[in-house]
This record gives sequence, structure tokens and C-alpha cells, in this order.
Amino acid sequence: MNDVRDVLSTQVRVLTKEGLHARPASQIAAMLSKREAKLTLVKKNDPSARADCSSVLDMLVMAAGFDTELDLHAEGPEAKVALEEVERYFNNKFDEEY
Repeated sequence: MNDVRDVLSTQVRVLTKEGLHARPASQIAAMLSKREAKLTLVKKNDPSARADCSSVLDMLVMAAGFDTELDLHAEGPEAKVALEEVERYFNNKFDEEY
């Protein structure tokens, strides 16, 4: 994780064959509703493709399919906790059974 000007960041990868679909996007937005933090996802190879993680629609429109690399940026009083929670969710394949 990098800490630059009060913005924390890390990299995550979509590990599910369905990509970042409605259920995980809803879960991420729900996680953030409980935190004082703003998280943004940015496609690694397309910085113009960004999504506010509090918006399910933003995340769906970004169309992050299987194996998409994303930069995850967080800011706010609970940025570190929120970033770690969402990063863990990505790494755990959105808690989906395979």
C-alpha cells in the first residue's frame, strides 16, 4: 500500500469468471456505507475507466471482467480499514463458492 497525500492505494485483480457483477458491487457499496471513506476503482490499462465504489452502477459500467487489474484508491478517516476490507473481498473471490 502507498500513502501519498492522505490517499492510500493498492492493486486488486478480479478473480471470478463472472467479473465484478451486481452482487459483489452491491456488497462493496454496502461495506462503504458503514465507513467514513471514499474508495475509487481505476482500470490499470484504462485510467479513464473509474468507478466510485459507493455506486453499484459506476462499478457495473466499468465492466471489470475476469482477470482485470484495478487500482483501488481510498481517502478519508477510515480509508485504511475500508481499503483493507475491500482488498480482502477481492482476494477472497467475492466470497463466492467455487
